[in-house]
Amino acid sequence: MTIALLATGDEIILGDTLNSNSYQLAHALNSEGLAMGRHLCCSDLESDIVGCLDFLARDHNIILITGGLGPTSDDRTRFALSQFTDSPLSIFPAAMEHIENRLRHSSLSFTAGNQQQANFPAGAELLPNPNGTAMGCFYAHNNIWYFLLPGPPRECLPMFNDYVLPRLQNTQHDDTQVLKWRLFGVAESQIAQQLDDALAQLDCETGYRLETPYVECKVRCRPELLAAVRAVVEPVVAPHIIAGIDQKASEKLRAAVSAWKTPMTILDDVSGGLLQTLIQDPANYEWLSFHEREDSRIQCKISGLQEYWSGQPRIGSTTLSIHIKHPTGEIHETHELPFRSPMVVHYAAEWSSFRLFQLINELHQRVA
Repeated sequence: MTIALLATGDEIILGDTLNSNSYQLAHALNSEGLAMGRHLCCSDLESDIVGCLDFLARDHNIILITGGLGPTSDDRTRFALSQFTDSPLSIFPAAMEHIENRLRHSSLSFTAGNQQQANFPAGAELLPNPNGTAMGCFYAHNNIWYFLLPGPPRECLPMFNDYVLPRLQNTQHDDTQVLKWRLFGVAESQIAQQLDDALAQLDCETGYRLETPYVECKVRCRPELLAAVRAVVEPVVAPHIIAGIDQKASEKLRAAVSAWKTPMTILDDVSGGLLQTLIQDPANYEWLSFHEREDSRIQCKISGLQEYWSGQPRIGSTTLSIHIKHPTGEIHETHELPFRSPMVVHYAAEWSSFRLFQLINELHQRVA
């Protein structure tokens, strides 16, 4: 099965918006070993979308369409799909309920444009959108799969990751399995070359996806080769693992703060506020502060990255220090981080999350 991507929108055609969705989707699909075909972009005109669908449907079994699912008159993707497949649109009550709930929570009124967002071809399967009013859909017609996804990346990419990619994974490589590792502090090209060389004698496919500051590595092979692949890969990747494949270090720390229920302060002098954005949420807000608070039982200070913040050119590495005060004493440690680009602050935020979780978790276990 060959996959095509169609990005719709005048803003893409005119160069006002970078088509980042297609880049992200293609990279993820290719890293899963799924066969990629053509990428097209077109305007918001319904006739242009129909023309692109006609062209792509000749040589592709799966077409992913992004954009044109909004509430305005130029959002024509659903109408173009209806015209091309000769499938009348109908209102889906579940989509209508979703739209009404989103608007109610945002104190916005329901419009005729919003109502068009509830229209899909009969028999389509709705794809949830927790980040906006535009639900997507999966629609099968004449042995071709169509996926409609919203245009904004914050809506498109989660929908793709949660509802489209799993379906495609389940229909491809039925006789193979995939192993995944999330690596930290290593260049994508470096680890790709290293693993490709190490696995050259095994019948397997490798894939890589950059998710700064992590690199996700995948190896797909037959079940009988899983042990051999692990034996080759795990010694190579072990020094670069600070998080599991399902949870980043910052996500793990964020959940842990809620579970610990211990008042704590983190004074962050390295990430420019990124660390707070990553780990603070309503569930841990009462326990976690990023400024001095009198009731803190654990006080953490993160400092370093002097070369970056002083505007010095990239020098290969920089240092980060973590200092923790708690009722039973103090902890101080310094680490070296790669400094290859301004993304060093992302490295610092994730590494700090990794070490803070380890150190504070040990303190809790010691007290318990």
